[in-house]
Amino acid sequence: MNGGPSQRFFPHGATTASVAHNASLPVSTMNSVPSAFAAAVRAHGDKTALIQGEERWSYVELDRLSSQAAAQLAADGVERGDCVGIFMDRSAQAIVAMLAILKLGAAYVPFDPAAPAQRLASQAMTAQIRVITIAAAEQAPDWFDGRTPVIGLRPTAADPAGDALDLHPLELAYVIYTSGSTNEAKGVCVTHRGVLDLIAGADYCAFSADDAVYHGMSVAFDGSTFEIWGALLTGATLVIAPPRITANAIADLVLAHRVSVLLLSTGLFNALGRDALQRLVSVRILLAGGDVMAPASAEQFLALGGKALVNGYGPTEVTTFSHCHRMTAAEHVVAPVSIGAPIPGTSAYVLSDGFDAQPLGVEGELFIAGTGLAQGYLGNPALTAERFLPDPFANDGSRMYRTGDLVTQEADGRLNYAGRIDTQVKIRGFRVELGEIETCLRALAPLADACVIHYRNAADASVLHAFVVPERSAPDVDGARLLDQLRAELPDYMVPRRIDVLDALPLTINGKVDRRKLADYAPVPTPDAADTAMSAPSRDALDRSLLVSLGHLLGQPDLGGAENFFDLGGDSLSAMRFCALVAEQHGVDLPLTVLFEVDSLDQVIQHVRALKHDAAPVAEAV
Repeated sequence: MNGGPSQRFFPHGATTASVAHNASLPVSTMNSVPSAFAAAVRAHGDKTALIQGEERWSYVELDRLSSQAAAQLAADGVERGDCVGIFMDRSAQAIVAMLAILKLGAAYVPFDPAAPAQRLASQAMTAQIRVITIAAAEQAPDWFDGRTPVIGLRPTAADPAGDALDLHPLELAYVIYTSGSTNEAKGVCVTHRGVLDLIAGADYCAFSADDAVYHGMSVAFDGSTFEIWGALLTGATLVIAPPRITANAIADLVLAHRVSVLLLSTGLFNALGRDALQRLVSVRILLAGGDVMAPASAEQFLALGGKALVNGYGPTEVTTFSHCHRMTAAEHVVAPVSIGAPIPGTSAYVLSDGFDAQPLGVEGELFIAGTGLAQGYLGNPALTAERFLPDPFANDGSRMYRTGDLVTQEADGRLNYAGRIDTQVKIRGFRVELGEIETCLRALAPLADACVIHYRNAADASVLHAFVVPERSAPDVDGARLLDQLRAELPDYMVPRRIDVLDALPLTINGKVDRRKLADYAPVPTPDAADTAMSAPSRDALDRSLLVSLGHLLGQPDLGGAENFFDLGGDSLSAMRFCALVAEQHGVDLPLTVLFEVDSLDQVIQHVRALKHDAAPVAEAV
């Protein structure tokens, strides 16, 4: 790397109240992720690099396997500058694929196996994927057109690749897709320099070779960048979590492998109860990102003995994190929890609509500059030009990213998040453009109008709710059927909990859709819902308790037992929240997979009952 950012200049009349800087970027001697990994191999060759289940791989073994995989990819035509797909859940094989792709000077493009096929096919076409990698035992995905090689990585089948390439820091390292407002996901192009500076500048975390880093993020989510490369570029050990892991299982993994660095989605962190938080206080540092942190959860974790808690903020376009707020005691928690000051290598500008610097405490839009900025959006120069603007406070031609987030700034440079200026929201840590869902709805049915709103239910969980108006020529539009069609088009975190059909959307006095009025139409749990569940004569205390918990989580006013958890709007995060509640309230560890495998809530309750019965003799013996 070539040092820190250039000198910033304040605009006329601006003060440090409106522009925050952190120019203490450590000097990196590495130009690329592979060169930094090679240095880690030289320094820590025999040390464990990866742990997955009962298997372990040293740095030397991981280096050899990835070099052999690189040779395999090269034999199938992968060249420097290509985009290569990865269609795998988080796993050791996915890590091997990433390293192999990067060693060839190509960029990896992770695809979420849980996403709809049509969406993945569109992303692969946009990225001009030459080769897609899959796990050795898996079949080629149906959505792939078959014209490009699909490789089930078997690294021992080839000789290691030749000498490492001398890559430039500004070459592309990976492309990760985020939601877009035009029913097309945006491919964010991140450079080697962005990854290196994220890790080298992580003074809020300070990775070391003594760390064990938890890897629980999907490889298609940019939080995995922090986990994977934070470990493997510093000599630490990466502990890979299995899919669909429960809160209790996370704690088990943390304790079994002495995990010291733990990154959780903010939604999950906010959902953890006292018992679950208590089991995580052994970590050196717990980081949360992707949504608004609940002050009560932060206070509780630190009061229970948590050593350090970091509230992290950063769009995918600035390489995972741009701001972090570190807390080490419960009394350090102030509501709202700050998103912190810029991390090393980053500058933050709080500007008005006219791009004037805002005074302290005055709300403005956040613009971010620095070495973490992405190149832009893959194959979309117009959108790149719209969101990545010339930095008016620099004299070197550098750019700043327009986040669309509203913030206020404190005297010490810390920022407080105040909301969005558009219809973009965060769902389970993923950025979602409501306009993309609306566009997709219009493509699926003859609609005169469509609107998607976002609100938080009684459990403080993010909820999407859609409203549609059929064209006069097609009055038979059915919300439930349209919802089924939408599930085939969008990933589950973008699918609304329900779709209601209206004769017309309510409008404001200015003729715009009145989203606040629509929010009044959304179902909200009431005491009557709990009373209904509690008083049902055919239910015992366990049934009623579980139905009340489920109704609270799902924002449903009255639950029976025949409904399906996911048909009611459940998702993986609410499923994990429910499992945590069951553990805390009933003392049993309900596997997360149960919610995915059964057909009805009654069957979920039966599983809990069986587990509680099996655990009873043990409890009595204790």
